[in-house]
Amino acid sequence: MKISVAVTASALLSAGAASLLTAGGSGPVMLPYATVAAINTDNTTVGFADSDIIGMSQADIDRTLDEMQAMGVQNVRILIPWNGIELADDFFYWNKVDALVNSAYERDMGILGVLNSTPAWATEPGQPAPASPPADTAEYAEFVGAVAERYAGKVSAYEVWNEPNATTFWYPSPDPAGYTELLQAAYPAIKEADPDATVIGGVVGWVTDYPGLAISPAKYVQGMYDAGAQGYFDALSYHPYQYQVAFSQGKPYGPAAPINQLDLMHQEMVANGDGDKLIWATEYGQPTSEGGEAKQAQFISNFLNTWSSFDYTGPSFIYTTRDRATGSTDDQDTLGVLRTDWSRKPVADVIEQWTATHPQSSPSTVTLTATTDTSEATNVSTASRTTTLAPVAATEIPQSTMTPSTGTTETSTAPTATATAEPTAEPTAEPTAEPTSTRSTSTDDRTDDTTGTANTSDTSSTSSTSGSTSSSTSDSDSASDSDSTG
Repeated sequence: MKISVAVTASALLSAGAASLLTAGGSGPVMLPYATVAAINTDNTTVGFADSDIIGMSQADIDRTLDEMQAMGVQNVRILIPWNGIELADDFFYWNKVDALVNSAYERDMGILGVLNSTPAWATEPGQPAPASPPADTAEYAEFVGAVAERYAGKVSAYEVWNEPNATTFWYPSPDPAGYTELLQAAYPAIKEADPDATVIGGVVGWVTDYPGLAISPAKYVQGMYDAGAQGYFDALSYHPYQYQVAFSQGKPYGPAAPINQLDLMHQEMVANGDGDKLIWATEYGQPTSEGGEAKQAQFISNFLNTWSSFDYTGPSFIYTTRDRATGSTDDQDTLGVLRTDWSRKPVADVIEQWTATHPQSSPSTVTLTATTDTSEATNVSTASRTTTLAPVAATEIPQSTMTPSTGTTETSTAPTATATAEPTAEPTAEPTAEPTSTRSTSTDDRTDDTTGTANTSDTSSTSSTSGSTSSSTSDSDSASDSDSTG
């Protein structure tokens, strides 16, 4: 969505606007309005996270965005993969991202960009791309600054990396101190290029602690703070996938449950003076290969109601728009709210009913005035600007069994979900939660990072019955890799 905002005189002048100073005294002057893209940070705001859209034809991009808006959705999370853009040092290929960003912007959609995926030339010698962190954080800072400058006024928020708390996306093992160095380089680079962009850190996936492979979200956030992350993000984000237990029903399962991990993350933020910052859910989904379409609709309805009951949560993004394959038993193929033929699953109606009862409006228009040495402004033109939004190796990670905790071991104090007036007719009986299998995954950055080849399954975790943790993975490096060859 776009909103009209009057920008400051200094912003106009720094953008090369004509001088406002003319003869005739001083007084407040209403400055010109600029049309900008924005994401409403209310926790009833819902968007789509779509890692596949960047590799689509223009016709499919248009249809995908139109289908989102037909459900009342006004925000989209997209990949802006480093390895698909800066193909060689200081050689940039913008075409694919330009086409996608412009298509969303023309529809007045708010855009969240994921700045992920190290190109091979920027990794440490011998380390696999795209999951390995860059050898030099200054190279990453240069890239993200170029992105923020190019898309100022169109992309309103950025995530620094994707799920760095698992080896799938931070090879060879997750390192909160190393990630913090990346964040400390990226934050000022983005803000210098676009001071009004929202920079989101953490971007942690749902995992439990597994030495060398995964660090649970709250522990990872604690490690970030210990390394000096405070002041280098405007919000944190989290991917609370869990395919067997509905989001609101996880409290009895202790710190392994996404709802309890969310609360523990917030506790870390409060303890470090960031209690006023929000946690965004930038990926959540439920594959229909895990219990069918009715369960998918029920889980996402439950999630939207529960997520919006907290006072420290921000927008949520449903992964994803459309299935990748028909009849597949692979979780990563069946996370869409649309089938491969573009027909709607029941969950699409859930989302449309949600947006109808929770208007997806943009933030209030801001009107600014400035006192200058003129009573009128002449020949002033402005560029579009955004407004401040608020305040590997594809290693299989063993998952720990999620078993109910006793009252004495439950550490989370997340409020009970107030799932009143669920926005869809749900099945009369909640599906039985079998917490022994808990491998959920986001779906981005999917490659076999040991070889650098695309992994079409786009998954690092697959709701295995062995019981363990894995990261969600929806910002797919498979899409990133295809970009690098495009």
